[in-house]
Amino acid sequence: MQQPPQVQYSQVPITMQPMVVSQETKVVVNQPTSRQWDSGLCSCFDDMYSLCCSCFLGPLYYACVANSMGENCCVGCSGHSAGVVPGGHMAMRAAFRNKHGIPGSICDDCLVMTCCTACGMCQMARQMQQYGYQRKGCC
Repeated sequence: MQQPPQVQYSQVPITMQPMVVSQETKVVVNQPTSRQWDSGLCSCFDDMYSLCCSCFLGPLYYACVANSMGENCCVGCSGHSAGVVPGGHMAMRAAFRNKHGIPGSICDDCLVMTCCTACGMCQMARQMQQYGYQRKGCC
């Protein structure tokens, strides 16, 4: 019968490194507190300037609102039939709501900006005035 081989142990100390099994991750998101629109969708007569510009200048006024938001004016020029940026109005409203913590949904934004574009733009313009946005360009 054979003898099992002898195991030689080294005199060199072995150091153990700690192994990370799990790591906790914290994500901090700076969201403004939830607030509502300061005026209703159909409160257009509260701001005759925005109402007249929205009704008579349409896409030109919408481009100015986009510019005041810091967006490219082409985003505001998205008309229903042949817009420069299809869906730009909806994207503007969703971005504005998100930035200022105003509750709502993409579906709401689509409905408002498709069915009541002038009213939706007037509402955004009034809210922008409340927040101290500066009018740029033509508005």
